Amino acid sequence: MSFFYLIFILLTAYFSFRYDRIEEYDSHKQHRLWLMCGFLILLTGFSYKLGADKFVYLSEFETYPKSWGEAEDFIIFNILIKGQMPLWTLVNLLCKIIFDSFYAVQLLESAAINISICYLTSKYTHRYFLFLLIYFISLQYFIFNTEVMREGFALSLTLIGIDCYLNGKKWLFFVLLPFAVMFHLSALISLLILVPKISVSWKTLGQVFFVALMMWFLGNIVLGKIMGAALGGVSTFSTKTVYYFQQATTIFGFLRFTIKYLILPFVIMYSVMLQENDNRKKYIKEKIIIFMLILGLISCAIPGLIRIYNYIYVFYLIALADFTFSIFSYKKLFIVRFGTIILSFLLILELYLGHYESTNTYHYEFFYPYTCILDENVDVDFRNIAHDEALNYKADDKNTHQIE
Repeated sequence: MSFFYLIFILLTAYFSFRYDRIEEYDSHKQHRLWLMCGFLILLTGFSYKLGADKFVYLSEFETYPKSWGEAEDFIIFNILIKGQMPLWTLVNLLCKIIFDSFYAVQLLESAAINISICYLTSKYTHRYFLFLLIYFISLQYFIFNTEVMREGFALSLTLIGIDCYLNGKKWLFFVLLPFAVMFHLSALISLLILVPKISVSWKTLGQVFFVALMMWFLGNIVLGKIMGAALGGVSTFSTKTVYYFQQATTIFGFLRFTIKYLILPFVIMYSVMLQENDNRKKYIKEKIIIFMLILGLISCAIPGLIRIYNYIYVFYLIALADFTFSIFSYKKLFIVRFGTIILSFLLILELYLGHYESTNTYHYEFFYPYTCILDENVDVDFRNIAHDEALNYKADDKNTHQIE
């Protein structure tokens, strides 16, 4: 069934060659974009045990009641015991009662996240298909559709809300945000888009890097203890929060994170912004860069919170598509720009190299080979076993450690 992957890659590559040069409105280009969006929705919407975290959601789905009589108690239980927000539980309950199938949940999530991402793509770049190709081969598509599914619902609403805010419909951002938060608390990080616009320059990057370095240094010394003392208790939220804040990196890990989540994204997004001739679009791109710098700073300084970077990752990949497309048309600093692209793709694709020794599996095997609902007899339980090992993978990473 993995030929579905090849079909998508070949189609997006062809459409990129055929349509990505077109900058004015083209109905055929729009049609192909939404055709590929539908392909992505169906690909993971009808997948079978594809991914890693999905095994957790699948096992939890089996415990959901099949009647509304227990719904209220179940929602409260999931909030207090599992730390899961009510709209996620409600979606699962609806799918359990109406369809009695987790396929309905994953299809809804896949539709929500991919429609919102393709909508943003149609507004923020003309390189629709190059973006989709990068989105796919970087594994970010699989992460959004099979790993962070609760956050995926939140992200789908938040991305639309951020777009509305940047384009003058601020009220709609504040309408969508509470719904996003009711899927996943991480959506609150999108409030940082409200930070007033500041002038973006290389000096700004240097200042952010210095702040991140100071936060990282202090965090390795006191952050875990402070958070533990401040929160205390044994509630799910307290336990999770302390756990996230106890994740730390060595200086080598910090530098690697800084290059991947701060420096390279800034170089790419700043370059794309400088090439923008429309003042309104340039203003929007500058606001997005500021948002990225803040999230990058937090992710580098406090690696336990790195999942918040999901809220900027789509904008970064859109800029990467523009940056890559212009490599030959924009000749200035060609060697630097070409090197930036190569390094960016190497860091993005490092996910493929994650190896889990006890199961002798690689990270990409969570998503390859492809298995769909027609393959339910295929044994993919190794993914569940590898997922359990992956949860402890960082413990053996020389670039990370736990704050005691």
